Amino acid sequence: MNKFFLYLVSLFNPVWKRLGVDVEQLRAILEVKLMMDDRRPNAYTQARQQQKKKPIKYGSWGVIIMSFVMGIFYLYAFFIAKDHFLQMLIWFSLFMMMMSTTLIADFTSVLIDVKDNFVILPKPVNDKTVVVSRMMHIVIHISKIVVPMMLPVLVFLLVETGVISAIWFVILAFLLCILSIFLINAVYLVALQLTTPQRFKELLNYIQMILSISIFAIVYLAPRMLKNVNLDDIKLADHTWLNLIPITWFAGAWQAVTDGIYTPQYLIFIALSFIVPFASLWLVIKVFAPSFNRKLAMLGGSGTDGGLPSPAAVASSGTPWYKRFARLLTNGGHEQLSFELVWLITGRSREFKLKVYPSLAYVVIYFIYFFFTGKHASVGEAWKQLPETKMFVFLIYSSSFAFITAISNLVYSDKYKSAWVYFAAPLDSPGPLLMGAFKASLVKFFVPFYLLLSAFSLWVWGLKILPDLALGFFNVVAINLCFAFLYLRRFPFSAELNIKQSAGTFIKGMLILIIPFTIGLGHYFIAGYIWLVAIFGLMSFAALYLLYTKYRETGWERLETN
Repeated sequence: MNKFFLYLVSLFNPVWKRLGVDVEQLRAILEVKLMMDDRRPNAYTQARQQQKKKPIKYGSWGVIIMSFVMGIFYLYAFFIAKDHFLQMLIWFSLFMMMMSTTLIADFTSVLIDVKDNFVILPKPVNDKTVVVSRMMHIVIHISKIVVPMMLPVLVFLLVETGVISAIWFVILAFLLCILSIFLINAVYLVALQLTTPQRFKELLNYIQMILSISIFAIVYLAPRMLKNVNLDDIKLADHTWLNLIPITWFAGAWQAVTDGIYTPQYLIFIALSFIVPFASLWLVIKVFAPSFNRKLAMLGGSGTDGGLPSPAAVASSGTPWYKRFARLLTNGGHEQLSFELVWLITGRSREFKLKVYPSLAYVVIYFIYFFFTGKHASVGEAWKQLPETKMFVFLIYSSSFAFITAISNLVYSDKYKSAWVYFAAPLDSPGPLLMGAFKASLVKFFVPFYLLLSAFSLWVWGLKILPDLALGFFNVVAINLCFAFLYLRRFPFSAELNIKQSAGTFIKGMLILIIPFTIGLGHYFIAGYIWLVAIFGLMSFAALYLLYTKYRETGWERLETN
């Protein structure tokens, strides 16, 4: 498959030469990059590698299969609307969103891969060759996603609208792919020009989080919110601002050829669909290439412009809050040191924040999802009936999943080899370190989030649910401590990121779902009975204390080291 992509790139050799690109060097660079892509682990190949204990050679096929399945789901756009323009507007929106998400998710390994600078830059390779190789690598990488995604729609259009319409769709889809790639890349390059690499990394991480949350919200909430909306009643012609959006150009260009509409407006759509993508390509290569590699070198460096504060700043700011929390909530010694270590690393690790922070938003999205569930005539009616329900119990126990996500990722790090320091330290037992890590994640991630949920619940349901909130807090902490007691037997950040323990994964997942659901269901039935809530609250606190004591006494024989 890689040879086929290299052949397609070579078809444009005259264009590359006119742009000042060395075509032989371009082919050599792309060949190595594509080979590395096939060996890069992903969610599909990782499981197979664990089972067969063999190196990854065809990692791209898992991505292709998943993209094809998503393409089948995207056919939904052609069944919720009858107007050709609206159908393609929805499909192109999903298509562009998927590409943009993929570009941002693969930012470090594909879009701006700084590792190859150490090999390429010392060689006599000009900037334009490096930039074009990176751009073509992105095009090929995205093609492995968009081509399988396009196939179901292509077959559908061949049957419904004919050959010409289907071929025109393929052309427009690839033009939109080019536009998306180079516009996003240009935005990144402008951002690198305006800010420091360290701040850019932080900004990118938050963009990834926002996109992850947005996609999750769209998937869950859009069908619920649109169930009573007839899309055919929407008059897109009344919204002239849509003409400024590139997706509108491509949807209009497709409708122009499919329905034979060649008015001046649609001819402009066709022209923009061709001119803008290639103009963006020229802009990136000619304007941004000179400073591109210099900024990438800064991005891949140690980042002297971020990270640790200066000693003067530390001295003037007094004792940090996390140190105060550590002294107050731990028993000192190794437990306090573990608390401070986990607090600092979780605040600086972009990978950890990218996995944990969105899970907090997922709880809110789930609540809104169930809020729209039912036969309510309107959102206002559902809101009026909310205080009469016991939905606050759902909020309480769904928060446990966010906490479980946090403590589950405490053991993984790309710098896991630094864990030798734990075994070199004079530790009597690993229990205090494990408990310090648990307390840090509890105070930093769960307690603030639970306070926000409690404030919302008190606003909606009133002070009468205060005992339920206290019981829920004890139960959720006990649930997560039980989960940590059973499965988290590693030092913080001591395991490799792409090594997941496959043994017992199914049982673990079932326990994560069943235990909060069962306890939450019991709480649902006793909610409102203060004396029952008080009794179960005392029982929950006692169980929490026993689990706390047992987990803190974890011995070396119970510790997992590989």
